[in-house]
Amino acid sequence: MKGAAAIAFVAIVAYVALGLAVSHVPPHGIDGAGAALAGEAPRLALVFTASCRWEVLVVWFALALLAAWQIPDLRARLILFAVTIPVMWKVSDAFKEFFGRPRPPYWRLIHETSASYSSGHAMWATIVYWAAASLIWRSTLPRPVRFAAAVLLALWGVGIIWSRLALGAHYVTDLIGGVLLGVFALAAGSALLRRRTAPRAANPSP
Repeated sequence: MKGAAAIAFVAIVAYVALGLAVSHVPPHGIDGAGAALAGEAPRLALVFTASCRWEVLVVWFALALLAAWQIPDLRARLILFAVTIPVMWKVSDAFKEFFGRPRPPYWRLIHETSASYSSGHAMWATIVYWAAASLIWRSTLPRPVRFAAAVLLALWGVGIIWSRLALGAHYVTDLIGGVLLGVFALAAGSALLRRRTAPRAANPSP
């Protein structure tokens, strides 16, 4: 529990510090360099971006609950995974409003109304796609299936993050912030889960 709690603490401190550092200053450094990717393969980028639409996240929520019913060994983690989706949706929106960073001026194809820091898509890539890859890898599915599914989901998460640069929707630091917020959510959830299950392990029923 202490390790997960420490990771959560470091992630949220780094997230807030980065947001305060970049939200109200002109973009520079890696944010300026990331602009070079804007306009690359926009149609492919739209596919990756669309995989974080609310309709898709609702499907992930339902699948997690269904899998929890079928896989007792991962039930607690899968339920936590499902509950994290609507909770972090609201948390991400609140942070966006707090930091109020303007979007890049070179958007492509889709203009969104929310602020730029942090990237909700990068957060979902971490919470949903990378976490799902980890859960599948830990499952009892045949090893070739686990490997193929975990790699596909992990790479898909990378594609989502790339797509936000390709569409000019975010700066690089927005994406770093989104990953940090996702890491915070997963680590905090893991710490809470371990805290809840630790007494049962320490005091097994007779």
